[in-house]
Amino acid sequence: MEEIMRFSEDKNSLSSRSGEKETSFSVIVCCNNERLLNDILLPSLKRQTASFELIKLDNTAGRFKSAAEALNHGASQASGKYLMFVHQDVELDSDLWLQKAEKLLEAIPDLGIAGVAGMSENGSTDKERGRGYISNCGLIWEWANQVDKPERVQTLDECLLIVPRTVFNKLQFDAKTFDNWHLYGADYCLSAREMGLNAYVIPAFIYHRSLGLNWKNLLRYQKRLFNKHGRYYKHIYTTCGDLSRFRLARMSLYSVLEPLYVRLFPDWTEYLKRELDANATVLDLGCAYNSPLQHCDIAFSVGVEMFAPYLEESRKKAIHDQYIRADIRQVEFKPDSFDVVMASEVLEHLAKDEGYELIQKMELWARKKIILTTPNGYLWQDGYGDNPHQRHLSGWSADELRKMGYKVYGMNGWKKLRGYQGNIKYRPQSIWLRISNVSQWLAYYYPKMAFQLFAVKKN
Repeated sequence: MEEIMRFSEDKNSLSSRSGEKETSFSVIVCCNNERLLNDILLPSLKRQTASFELIKLDNTAGRFKSAAEALNHGASQASGKYLMFVHQDVELDSDLWLQKAEKLLEAIPDLGIAGVAGMSENGSTDKERGRGYISNCGLIWEWANQVDKPERVQTLDECLLIVPRTVFNKLQFDAKTFDNWHLYGADYCLSAREMGLNAYVIPAFIYHRSLGLNWKNLLRYQKRLFNKHGRYYKHIYTTCGDLSRFRLARMSLYSVLEPLYVRLFPDWTEYLKRELDANATVLDLGCAYNSPLQHCDIAFSVGVEMFAPYLEESRKKAIHDQYIRADIRQVEFKPDSFDVVMASEVLEHLAKDEGYELIQKMELWARKKIILTTPNGYLWQDGYGDNPHQRHLSGWSADELRKMGYKVYGMNGWKKLRGYQGNIKYRPQSIWLRISNVSQWLAYYYPKMAFQLFAVKKN
């Protein structure tokens, strides 16, 4: 069932609409995770200085089969001037967010739909076409170009969309074609353009606390989007891919070969999954904001992180069951406290003697297994962002880890293909990335040639 609440400027929930002036925003959210809604979206909404109406659609039991179906239903209950369709894991960065957004929207005469991230038709690469300024999956969307005023784009990302109610009365989301959770917003942008209206990215910052795991059936809906609008466009640019007939044909071929490809050239997270069983308890040292444990089926995990913003980001995404803010060089646990103790991309941030000391502690705390990942040899990296601990202080070799009793495997392919922060060094990056992935088969068995090391020791 849907729950409808109105919030005035003093944030008191109003049970009745009668006698109230038109609300500027109807905020419509389809919820399948109450914790995400209550920990992320709702606190940032309740801080808003502007009044708004909240329409919460409960989808924990799978009542709605698609985003378009759910959001159309929510919009039918709305009374606001603007309909804001937002994900449950989005946080507005300011208590003035709605107030500022309304002023921006009022100044756009041909507004069909607005958002905070999207793709322009101008530019030859995704980096050049990207527009917006958001934190997505814990990372500032660095490959997108920030906007300082509303800018017209071809399509928008679905994490947050705003449509004038007068427009939505004429054009709803296409729940028949997009009967899933992908690309309904991109379709709306292109459909609005056919009505003489446009899509805009507005300069309004959000945090999108997404794990980024929902890719199932994406190709099917990419094809549907292009089949519906491709007669007008050679390319449709979306935040989840550049679509053209050639690219879709190539992606279709890849989807057929993908199971074999993944089996032959697995991502390193597949190696991690193989080392963890469903009943494992895991200590994740230096867990940062986007731990690979989010991809693993385990019983219980504790994340330890010193940098508060990373810890808070991970906590909001609920990657771990418990969190400890502490310097991993100083934290202490009793012997045999966890089945598995891991440190992923941590050793290189410590001086060599500190790294050896940490490994000895890890071996004491683990009942069954210790897992380490680190670059192969010293990889220069200065500090970046606001985290003063990002600088690399040491390098580790396969031979060093073997001498300590670890089985060592290679990750991320041939070392010579990657540079700073593990980025592919050569263009076109898409081709060289495939070559790197193919080289992974050899690098796995010959870690000295690999870019990164994956080391495991059984207690």
